[in-house]
Amino acid sequence: MNLQTFWRNIVGGENQSRPVPASRWIAPREDRLTLPLAPDRPYSDHACLITDFDFDPQAFSLDADLTRHLDPVHQLTLTAGKRAVNACKTADVDYARVDTILAAIALPTDSASAFSRKLLGRAIEDRLFNSDTQQPMTISRNEALASRVDGLPAALLAAEMGFGGNCFTLDAACASSLYALKLSCDSLLAGRTDMVVTGGVSRPECLYTQTGFSQLQALSPSGRCAPFDHRADGLVVGEGVGILVLKRLADAIAQGDTIWGVIHGIGLSNDMRGNLLAPESRGQVRAMQAAYRAADWQPTDVDLIECHGTGTKAGDTTEIQSMLALWASKEAAPQSCSIGSVKSQIGHLLTAAGAAGMIKILLAMRHQTLPPSIHFEHAPADSPLTGSPFRVQTAPAAWTPRKAGLPRRAAVSAFGFGGINAHALFEEWPAETKTTKTAASVHEIQPQHPPEPVAIVGMAVHAGSLESLKAFETAVFQGQSAIGQRPSGRWKGTDATFTSALKGADPHGAFIDALQVGIGEFQIPPNEIDRILPQQLLALKTGAAALTDAGLALREAREAMGVVVGINFDFEATNFHLRWQLFPAIQAWRDRYALPTSGEALDRWLEELRDACGPPLTAPRVMGAWGASWPAAWPANFVSEGRVSWFPRMPPRAFKRFRWPWTGFSRATQKPCW
Repeated sequence: MNLQTFWRNIVGGENQSRPVPASRWIAPREDRLTLPLAPDRPYSDHACLITDFDFDPQAFSLDADLTRHLDPVHQLTLTAGKRAVNACKTADVDYARVDTILAAIALPTDSASAFSRKLLGRAIEDRLFNSDTQQPMTISRNEALASRVDGLPAALLAAEMGFGGNCFTLDAACASSLYALKLSCDSLLAGRTDMVVTGGVSRPECLYTQTGFSQLQALSPSGRCAPFDHRADGLVVGEGVGILVLKRLADAIAQGDTIWGVIHGIGLSNDMRGNLLAPESRGQVRAMQAAYRAADWQPTDVDLIECHGTGTKAGDTTEIQSMLALWASKEAAPQSCSIGSVKSQIGHLLTAAGAAGMIKILLAMRHQTLPPSIHFEHAPADSPLTGSPFRVQTAPAAWTPRKAGLPRRAAVSAFGFGGINAHALFEEWPAETKTTKTAASVHEIQPQHPPEPVAIVGMAVHAGSLESLKAFETAVFQGQSAIGQRPSGRWKGTDATFTSALKGADPHGAFIDALQVGIGEFQIPPNEIDRILPQQLLALKTGAAALTDAGLALREAREAMGVVVGINFDFEATNFHLRWQLFPAIQAWRDRYALPTSGEALDRWLEELRDACGPPLTAPRVMGAWGASWPAAWPANFVSEGRVSWFPRMPPRAFKRFRWPWTGFSRATQKPCW
């Protein structure tokens, strides 16, 4: 989809929600889809998915054999990113001073799940059927690269375009695109870079997101996203990519760029309350206030607000309450400000949602049209929208600024799980506008004085068996090593298969054998601790230790303090995929190993195999696998009255007891007898 098609669909009220194509789920609907809500299963098969994308590996300078095997999340980023950059004037841009800052979600992708399926799925089969006569398992370079989730989208685009500036991919949940925008603007204004490619992409494994949002009971059973409407029953998952190219305004004018709009302020905040699912108005208001302070605007200066607007009642109600709090002291006529949400048409693009919203309002400015939001009839009887200054725009209308003398102005909100909030303000830049500004050189905009030195006031570390800063210090100065043998059982009971594939090698490393979390140590119910991926728990423990080392009290509100943590995608999140792939796997095993075609015993065996792979996906495990959500839980109490141990392993012989109970082999057919 290009910009023209995107805009045409918006003003035409096009609804992209459709049943998920059968090819996008690893298991058929009859195995997965269920009503009412059940663990590990979605209750709706409607989503807004990309179905017409054809990647052309020959259109890029990167190795075509590599790019054709990449995951679609990488291919979408390359395609949209190159198209956006090529639409700009870059002849006078030093590519060594171009940053690439993108948002992408750290959830399982198709390729990451396929990677686990090939490794562990094959190992499961080997253990079940003693199928050690098959060829050794191999993983190609392309398969390994395609399975990478975080970091690679930005790195590939930068490599394709030859950009030499900062390059990273971030995940701040549903606020990610606006966080990337803020970091991009900071880099430009500080003079560290001359152009930034930013935005967001989201294309995780859709069965995972469909199941996950079902478990959170946030998914719309009707398959219709209706923000602020009395029929609103949840969100619809979408996927896509949105790329923006930023320059300082003076540079863009001097270089003759088409200027779609000008960013005047961006505000970021966190709710600080540690509630991962319930949004809080106070945190959202702080982000909005920060944006208006930066722009020196009044809230009533904007004519259009692209809301987060997911179609969930709690989220939409809180968002309206936040806007009312922001506008409380301002005089505004009822229904004088247009609001809407592009999610009503293209679904919730998660890390790319903010990018879609920004592109929507920039197109609206260009076309001088207030764009519609679909599926709105009227607000619920108890909605704070009633009698407010806000109206849901249900049809396209000419956009005339409400305040005489002001250009068209708009705002975009993006609020993520864990209370990660962002709000951005935009102003039109008419094509006929002339200016006396000239392009500033990098030397003119760089600070005239050295930057203020930054003090490090707290530290903590947990590396392998070195569980504290003191242990790390001792090891460093006494020449001790934390590197050792792999803890037994870490390969989920598939040691023989992996060792064979590695030709007998058993990698050494600084492994963490077990992680102990105190009951009451964090704001986590004790029965949910083991449902959180170890990476998140490790970050919480180490972060709390660093704050303690700095002499900072935990669980204390600090509005001017933030959290930035580098994480990897944790492949443990693909364990759920291993459960889901067993249904089609058994269909393939029927002929290969003469399994019965149906029966209670087969159904019972399937469920036992699934439980051997790991627990089902439930609401706590959805949140426990989403790294971007966990900063909200950091202001936590460090007092402990008990301990719960997390062991990153499965029983060494996890699948042995689930072999099909055949009675022996027939001499005539060499197949198992029942």
